[in-house]
Amino acid sequence: MIVKTPTVRIVGIIDRGIPRKERLHLSAVANVNLNYYTVFDTVYAGQDAIDPIPRRAYWFADYEVRAGDHVILYTKPGEQSTKLRNDGYTNHFFYWGLDRPLWKAPSSCAVLLEISNWETSPPG
Repeated sequence: MIVKTPTVRIVGIIDRGIPRKERLHLSAVANVNLNYYTVFDTVYAGQDAIDPIPRRAYWFADYEVRAGDHVILYTKPGEQSTKLRNDGYTNHFFYWGLDRPLWKAPSSCAVLLEISNWETSPPG
């Protein structure tokens, strides 16, 4: 089995279940395009298992971040923005656009998935 070192890691869910504050904090450990990442909202199915059927998904747009940058995904609506940090790195803010928090239940979790390739069906 080949194990790839992740280029983006989950730091944690901040303000879990609090409307308009809940967010997923990610950290880039290498220069990367976020277009290759999707976040799934799901639940724990056991001690070391998650439900394989996600409830919702957020796929990042074509967007470059540098190693050391942080990516903050709010569950609320908002406008994508950035803020330079004092350490010279950048916080990148994204918004899922939902009316309610996703992760208020203790069994709720976020799954970050790296996608190396995809294909779509033709329209119609």
